[in-house]
Amino acid sequence: MSKHFICLVFLLAIFCVQGFADEMKLHVLGNKNQGYYVNIYYGSQLIMEQGKAGELDLYFDNEDYSVRETLKGWKATSVEQSERKVVLSGNVYLKKLEADLSVNVIYEVVSSQLVSKRIELQQNNLSLLYYSVGTFITAADKPFAFWSFDDNENMGGVAHETYPAAGYMLNDTLAVGLLTDAGDKNLWTRNIRRRPSKQGEIGFRAIREICDANLIRIVDERQRQKGDYSVKFTFGEVSDFNHPVNTCFYPVPEIQKWKSYAGASLERNGNVFTVKGNSVQSEISGVRIPYKLSDGFYTIRFKHRSANPITVKLWKGEGTGSIDVAGLHYQTDMPSSAADWVQQEETVFIANTEQELTYLLIAASSLQKGSDFNLEITDLEVIRSDAHNYAYHCLKQNKKEVKRVFIFATPAQPTLHDLRLASQVYLADGLGFKGTTEEKCLYACYQMLMWITSRNNFTPLNVPSINYAPDMYNRDSFWSLMGVYDKDASEEIFDAWAATQDVRGAIGTIITPCMGSREVKGNDATLEFLWFALVNHRLYGTPIPMDKIKKAFNFCINEYDPDGDGICAAEFVLGQNDVVEYPDKTSDLAVNQGMFAVTLQVAKELGLPVSQKYVEKANQEYRAFYDKKRGYLIDNRKYPYSITFNSLLPEFVSWWLFDKPILTSEMVVKTLDKVPVKNGYSPLIFHEKDTFFTMENKPFSPNMFWDNGIYYNAGSWMREEVCGYVAGLKHGWKDAKKRIKDRLAVEITLHPDEPFSHEFLPYDLSVSGCWWPSTRVFSWNVFVLRALEVAGMRSPLQDPGYFKYVLKQH
Repeated sequence: MSKHFICLVFLLAIFCVQGFADEMKLHVLGNKNQGYYVNIYYGSQLIMEQGKAGELDLYFDNEDYSVRETLKGWKATSVEQSERKVVLSGNVYLKKLEADLSVNVIYEVVSSQLVSKRIELQQNNLSLLYYSVGTFITAADKPFAFWSFDDNENMGGVAHETYPAAGYMLNDTLAVGLLTDAGDKNLWTRNIRRRPSKQGEIGFRAIREICDANLIRIVDERQRQKGDYSVKFTFGEVSDFNHPVNTCFYPVPEIQKWKSYAGASLERNGNVFTVKGNSVQSEISGVRIPYKLSDGFYTIRFKHRSANPITVKLWKGEGTGSIDVAGLHYQTDMPSSAADWVQQEETVFIANTEQELTYLLIAASSLQKGSDFNLEITDLEVIRSDAHNYAYHCLKQNKKEVKRVFIFATPAQPTLHDLRLASQVYLADGLGFKGTTEEKCLYACYQMLMWITSRNNFTPLNVPSINYAPDMYNRDSFWSLMGVYDKDASEEIFDAWAATQDVRGAIGTIITPCMGSREVKGNDATLEFLWFALVNHRLYGTPIPMDKIKKAFNFCINEYDPDGDGICAAEFVLGQNDVVEYPDKTSDLAVNQGMFAVTLQVAKELGLPVSQKYVEKANQEYRAFYDKKRGYLIDNRKYPYSITFNSLLPEFVSWWLFDKPILTSEMVVKTLDKVPVKNGYSPLIFHEKDTFFTMENKPFSPNMFWDNGIYYNAGSWMREEVCGYVAGLKHGWKDAKKRIKDRLAVEITLHPDEPFSHEFLPYDLSVSGCWWPSTRVFSWNVFVLRALEVAGMRSPLQDPGYFKYVLKQH
């Protein structure tokens, strides 16, 4: 048994039993004249002191933003108290706005280590006020350290990370943290960028109106020296960089401070910097230019001239790995010119600078090994724009607005592992979710990837991860929403996808703020749109939009089976393994045939005219992918040595939606018997004999390949793996329950610092760089919760939404 697994078990034991020794206690202090506030104790230790800061910071803007009223350090004028609950109340006259504001702050002890804080605001005098509200936790004395989800020694400033959580360590043994309800509930987003336009842009651009740029702010060293030890969450503030209150131009650093990257040399002639490389050994070579940048919005401009394309990145500190990239993640291989100067301009929002240097990489790229290059740079400008901040959350007349946060305290080590795990477990607890630690992590990660769409659009946006933001992918959002019980979010996101339907009936692939998407094609989006409608109708009684459903189904028939023979032919993989395309269409994929077969049954259930004979013909064609001699379901007839969990997904879906099989037990069990397993987890797609694919036998597009155990070269993807095991369980596969439990455990134990949901787990840990930072905190694995229900290993009653949205509905 690994050391970090033993550590996890010990920590969870502490989580479970510590309440017998210590528990959260609410202490009301103050008086009617000076105001009431709450301090929180954990046992006898004061963990949150609000005397100086008060309970809330608020400001209000009227509808045309001509009048602002600020309310700093609000405290209550009345208080109601019971053993586990405190209600702070007060009415405030907003003089400048001629409005009376009602404020309630409700503290409630959720468990021995968790307190919820509910903020309620209401006014009856204006048709509309915009508001922003800040709430905080403050230590009475200087903490051992401040932390955020991705930094266990955060030195202060804006924290914009994979999961919004922050706090401080008291001594080095007690973690105190501040957590937030989901973005679609507390109305926040983590979006700081937009997709590039196809008119010459490469890489994401910072958007010029950023909502919640200051969602999490930790005091810096200067503030700490003044006795401020707070962590603050601010909701409802938008930062306008189109109309900055100030701009700061950074001088070009002295050339002696520039650093070579990958062997490049540097010369200066007036305002022209020449970067050269001789017999380079790297695909990218250039210079790193040091700047002392604070958190904020930056414009980077320069001209370049080179026979090679260029790459631009921002790195935090001295590191040059993918984990160190602070901005401009995808500004790679941008065109240059050997003859003419090319103007380059990038915008970027950076956070977590923590007083460290930020290095600007400007480099030639796509270099051939052993080649020479020449890159000229001139007119370099780095400009910071300081935002005009204003409120954007709506406080409408006679309508209550609510925000909810959670404060936890738990014995922990000051490690990323302990802090990350606690941030997820206690959020799930606060939201009323019941389950194992692994299940709580999946649920919490999903919640923190549910955002609002934009300042003017509060409909939910479910992003796969911070890496894929701001894009909502059809497939990812479907599987995510199907893993929980949330009627409002499920219906609103379904409607958002319905709005993308084109004249053919096809549903869009991506919804992304601040840029359009014309990607509407014959992938799995339209199939899953039909499934989405059926599940919403069954669970929540949602009316079926038959006009759109008929159009979507007609598209599926015209696209995949126009001759009606029950055989699916498609240009794309109708599943997650979308790293190959078939312009002339293919009928060689098991997953495609199975997905089509399931969709015919869904359409029949939705009331569309589909004969059972047609359904059975499609089912028969799905079963035909089983090779009795080889003893497994062939994933792709062109690559018969390739085995995948993808090919079993339709079988799982048939059990989930209709409680019946399509495949025989022999087909499922023998396929699963071929799956290799190591340390409790398995590859999604693998070579029958060799596990890993080579450049010669890979079943991917010609321009795609990954190292052993990475991504689709036998990486391990939790959602489809567990769904495959559940299909096996339904067919009596003896290893199913153990494999399911092991796979859940390994998701949060394989990497000692990463106890959370991943896009995929590397299957060969000996490969350098196998842990991609981009895989962290992933949404769609929450569907595993529904798969566990299908397996009989979870009850829907463990999800707080089931009673609220399903039982009450029926």
